[in-house]
Amino acid sequence: MIAIYLQNPIPCFQPTDAQFGRLASLLGGQPALRLCRGEAEFLAALPAASAAVVWSFRQEWFALAPGLRAVFTPAAGRDYFKVSPPPGVTLHYGAFHGAIMGETALACLLAASHGLLQFSHAMRLPDSAAPSPSCRRGPSDSAPYPRLAAAATARRLAGATVLVLGFGAIGRAFARMAAPFGPRVIGVTRLPHPELAAAFPSATLATIDSLDTLLPAADHVVSFLPSGPATDDIIDARRLSLMKPSAFLYNFGRGNAIDEAALDAALRAGRLAGAVLDVFKEEPLPPASPLRTAPNCWLYPHSSAFSPDYLDLYFASVAPALAAFARHDHV
Repeated sequence: MIAIYLQNPIPCFQPTDAQFGRLASLLGGQPALRLCRGEAEFLAALPAASAAVVWSFRQEWFALAPGLRAVFTPAAGRDYFKVSPPPGVTLHYGAFHGAIMGETALACLLAASHGLLQFSHAMRLPDSAAPSPSCRRGPSDSAPYPRLAAAATARRLAGATVLVLGFGAIGRAFARMAAPFGPRVIGVTRLPHPELAAAFPSATLATIDSLDTLLPAADHVVSFLPSGPATDDIIDARRLSLMKPSAFLYNFGRGNAIDEAALDAALRAGRLAGAVLDVFKEEPLPPASPLRTAPNCWLYPHSSAFSPDYLDLYFASVAPALAAFARHDHV
């Protein structure tokens, strides 16, 4: 039996009856599935469970599940579970997020390139200066109208250099979505992956060792990097100084990758065109964070993977592994 316990305050992270039914259909009735709506129900199911599909799992729960052989989670980050599984129990993470996060990242690049982020905000009036509904403004009025500034900075994504830090499943999905718009994509990985060259013939592949030489040419630097000591502050003050002032920085991976104080300083000094951040060193982002008032800094609440079909995508991706587990009692 596989126990599924995916209670979550984010609506799209919690399965509906219809989504659970579609998963059962994908598995053709095998293995037996038990959808648990609360922690007590899940704990009661654990003694008979050979696998669990969860958002969280506590170390002491392993003792309740003598037959447990695998724990599955939709989360992509290998830092998600703070547990040490006993011998014979494996952890399995989601690898489907690129379908959603790739769209989010591409939308942000297009919006930044064409000024939708910068100038839609600049056109707004402070509440105290907002005209009454009956007031009509003419072209000589003092309302913000940064048309010349928009003309000076607008650009197409075609021909731009997009540096993708972290060319795993999510980074590659983003690269596929961006390809029709015609940018030059450079995918950066920790180790060489020659097999990727055939899958991405139009992309340049590089390792993290060459990051310093790649940054000066980038128009957009997009991070999908995981957390860990190797990525801590990988974009620091020195590397921010290597980027050209017209470049944009984006982070959809983990917040540890960017030195936030250095980024704030670069934005306030005008040494960077802008930044789009979905993740932070501390989440929720503290109210006192200087990034909240940094110029040309757009902040999102760790929401780049939100979509109503989130769990449909996950269940479709994990169904073969669950079916294999049922057949062989292991994955």
